[in-house]
Amino acid sequence: MKFSENRTIAFIVLAACVLVSIFGLGGMGLSRERNRVLTVYDRGTDASLSTRHSMDAYLDSAAESAQLMVSEAQLHMSASATIDNVDSLAETVAKSDDTNERYEAYSSLKTAVDKLYNSMYEAAKGDDFTNFKVAYDDFWGYDDMIRHDDYSKLAAGYNSLISGFPGGVVAGITGQSALNTFGG
Repeated sequence: MKFSENRTIAFIVLAACVLVSIFGLGGMGLSRERNRVLTVYDRGTDASLSTRHSMDAYLDSAAESAQLMVSEAQLHMSASATIDNVDSLAETVAKSDDTNERYEAYSSLKTAVDKLYNSMYEAAKGDDFTNFKVAYDDFWGYDDMIRHDDYSKLAAGYNSLISGFPGGVVAGITGQSALNTFGG
């Protein structure tokens, strides 16, 4: 029996080659792409700028602005759950090494910061709370940078890649999940 004469064996070999290329090589490709996106998260994309120009640094700066708002609010308001909530969320955003945990805390922090601003505005009627307003504006400035950072676009592209076929199947088998885009 010759190999070239047996169509069943030829079909099995072809199917094995296809499966190895899709699942074996495809899984490594997805893993490389995920690592590339996470490197952009840590380091940014422009090597001529300092490492402070990255998604990681923008999140740190947004958390720092939120903590400044907490400090100012404590001067003008009595203790409140809103102040404690912003302080706790900002702490999580600043200190956590887990990207998913930072994402969840940051998403909640945006709403909490607005609630704190409204509470502060009501409590500080007639008082000068310029420093609070500056920190608030800085927070939303960093939010704009976060939404427009290259990481967000790359993470959305990666998520699109693993949402279709065969990327979704390969991602499921290799245990790769979608990346958080931080609102981008």
